[in-house]
This record gives sequence, structure tokens and C-alpha cells, in this order.
Amino acid sequence: MLTDLRCGFLEEELHQQLPEGFADELRSWIEEAMPEGRLLAWLAEVEGRVAGCVMVHPYTHMPSAYFRRGVGWYVLNMYVRKPYRRQGVAAGLLAALGAAAREQEVDSLNLHSTAAGHTLYERFGFGTSVDAMNMTLHEGVVGLSEGEPGSWRRVAG
Repeated sequence: MLTDLRCGFLEEELHQQLPEGFADELRSWIEEAMPEGRLLAWLAEVEGRVAGCVMVHPYTHMPSAYFRRGVGWYVLNMYVRKPYRRQGVAAGLLAALGAAAREQEVDSLNLHSTAAGHTLYERFGFGTSVDAMNMTLHEGVVGLSEGEPGSWRRVAG
């Protein structure tokens, strides 16, 4: 289920063309990452059907005044299937995520937002960072790995 939701997010929201075999590789990655604690996930159901999900990648960070415990969660794949959008599903997922993060004393939640999700995240207390940067290490990749397609472009030369 998480594989299907992740592929749906990448294709529908980020307009990625996924290569042949990607879903199988992703499924294997998820099956390995979840028991190891590298991926946490919440599913939303509406009338017994999976409507959406949110996943996080827990990470450590050198403690500071901002990261007192040195624990952060990078939010991945906030995704609600089209028939369930604008019904509070995403808000419910964010509320559950926030409650779990507070319960586990996570210092910070971080994410890259699509334009469509920006206002929702702001309502939940996320702020926009102007100093975040990203560097891809794969040839031929244009745009952020999880952000809006074409958010930045590599300059030739």
C-alpha cells in the first residue's frame, strides 16, 4: 500500500516518470527501512478505504539551542488520493504526525512543500526557510528530489 501511495505521489504531484521496475525497488526499500526505524508511516482511512498517508524519515542532528535532543523528522510523501481531497484527510494526517512527534520529543519537522500544500503546512505551524539549499549528485536530474518540478535548474558550464 505504501509503495502505491508513494508512486502515486511521485507521478501525480511531482510529475515524475518512474522507470520500469521502480515500484519493486521501492517496495524492497520500504520493507527494509520500516523495521530498522528509517521510515515511519501513518495511513488515513475513509469508510474502510485507504485515502492517504504521510511518512517520515527520522534523523539525528548535532544538538543546539534549536535541536536540543538532536532528533528531527523529515516529512515525506504527504499524499491524499484525489477522491478524498478537501475533506480534512491531510489535516488529520498532519495532526496525528504532530502528536506523535511531540510524544516522542522530536525537535523539528522538516519538509519540502508543493505549491498546493504550502498553505496547509503554514496553518499547522511550518515556516518557510529561505536558506535551504539542495545539491543533486545524479547526472541529468533537473529539479529538487522532493520539491516542485523545475524548482531550480543546473547552470551549464
